[in-house]
Amino acid sequence: MKVKEIIAKILVYLCVVAITGLTVIVFLQVLTRMVSISFPGADELARLLVVWLTFFGSSLAIYEKMHLAVTFFVKRARPTIQKMIHFSVHLLTILFFGILAYYGFGLTMGAMSTTSSTLQLPMGLFYLAIPLSSLFSIYFIVTDIFRSTGEGEPTV
Repeated sequence: MKVKEIIAKILVYLCVVAITGLTVIVFLQVLTRMVSISFPGADELARLLVVWLTFFGSSLAIYEKMHLAVTFFVKRARPTIQKMIHFSVHLLTILFFGILAYYGFGLTMGAMSTTSSTLQLPMGLFYLAIPLSSLFSIYFIVTDIFRSTGEGEPTV
């Protein structure tokens, strides 16, 4: 099994855990509010799980090549131009995620000294999903950058 596949399986597992936890938390919140009971911090924990689920899900979408691509004009170009466009798209995407990872790490480290209001978790835990998912996305893009799908579509 490749490292890429292992990372993808870990991300799938983390997303399943996050969506399951989110479902349970929200369901319990709805039930307990009907009887005027509230779990302190449940909203914060649900928010944390949504953030992690969103960013890790984005990395998984890159692995599965499920992000949208507008290929109408690319398919009409010559194969050499198509390859140049695909390579350029990959480089721009890597640049975007590189910037996101760089500033995400800065944001995460700066927020580690601040705690959330109810759960008293470091706020950096909320932001850590940004640079981690960016690094996973970069890894997935780099491992696919020279591979063609055969259909003239970008691999990202």
